[in-house]
Amino acid sequence: MRGKLSRILPFAVALICLSSLLLAAGCGSGKARYRFMQTATGIPANSVDLQVDGKSVQTAIVFAQTATYHSSSSGNHKFDVFPNGNTTNAIASDTENLGSGDTTILLQNTAPNSSFILKPYTDDNTAPTTGNAKVRIIHSSFSANAVDVYIVTQGTGIGGLSPSIGNVTFQNATNYQVLATGSYDVIMTVAGTQNILNALTFSLTLTAGQIRTLVVVDSSFGGGPFGIVQLNDLN
Repeated sequence: MRGKLSRILPFAVALICLSSLLLAAGCGSGKARYRFMQTATGIPANSVDLQVDGKSVQTAIVFAQTATYHSSSSGNHKFDVFPNGNTTNAIASDTENLGSGDTTILLQNTAPNSSFILKPYTDDNTAPTTGNAKVRIIHSSFSANAVDVYIVTQGTGIGGLSPSIGNVTFQNATNYQVLATGSYDVIMTVAGTQNILNALTFSLTLTAGQIRTLVVVDSSFGGGPFGIVQLNDLN
């Protein structure tokens, strides 16, 4: 009997250890999603290609192109952006730690002809409260300086109103705003004034359960006229 136990015991211990390792590995790797948007000006090509962990994910991404989510595992992943058609001499590289949720990653530059960077933003795609929608703004225009954001019922104007969100600066994202369903004008002004920036007025229609991100961008060649690009986060 003792001989049989001596033979079985090491096998049982090994099996327990293997099970523990597999369980630990499973617990440490959750599901994540990311989306990539090209908001930098002065790219040495008309479009860019994205590689993640050395594998091609998306090609020929043009300036201010709307973005959709790609599935991934959580944890660290290497992101490389190349001029379209190239696989060497990346114009931007970074390791991003993707949480077990959603992330928006923007290609940006901080001044004309400056180096390019990858900037991650954590998304909150938790469904809004019943009958409502959510919207946030990401400021990705280095030329626009700080802005005040007015979100008003469509057609009402901003005269005499205080901004919904004040002093939004380059590379920052606002908190999510919970809004009733309906049609709105999103109007952006020079911070501290009601001087509307060139082309920074956007008509936004929201239905129940929707989440939207509005990205402020320069023109493709830098500077104004500025633009607002809508990303569909949920529904």
